[in-house]
Amino acid sequence: MARNAALASLLCLAVAALILLTLDPEQPLAVAAFIAAVGGAAAAFAAWLQLRAAPTRRRGAGARDAIAGRRGLEVGAVVALLLWLRAVDGLSLITAAFVILTFVATEFVLTAGPNSSR
Repeated sequence: MARNAALASLLCLAVAALILLTLDPEQPLAVAAFIAAVGGAAAAFAAWLQLRAAPTRRRGAGARDAIAGRRGLEVGAVVALLLWLRAVDGLSLITAAFVILTFVATEFVLTAGPNSSR
């Protein structure tokens, strides 16, 4: 799984470089494709970093892959949202903090264990 994530990251970076070198930035689809490619590269790279970490003994390999994939997608979504806000001139310290804190709160809720009723 880690090898696939690394290859996906490199492929997304190659697509982003191709878009950057060949398309005019005045084209709206070029900007959207570039943002999607960079977000995909960030997602795959974050998943790769998670998968390269030492395996935990509490969970199996399938659960570790799923968690790494979810966290990678979260990082990719944050990167893509911040780039999109920058592209439409909507990025400020407040909006960036709101986007990042929303995903941090989501991760906190998703990783919190169930409370015991005893």
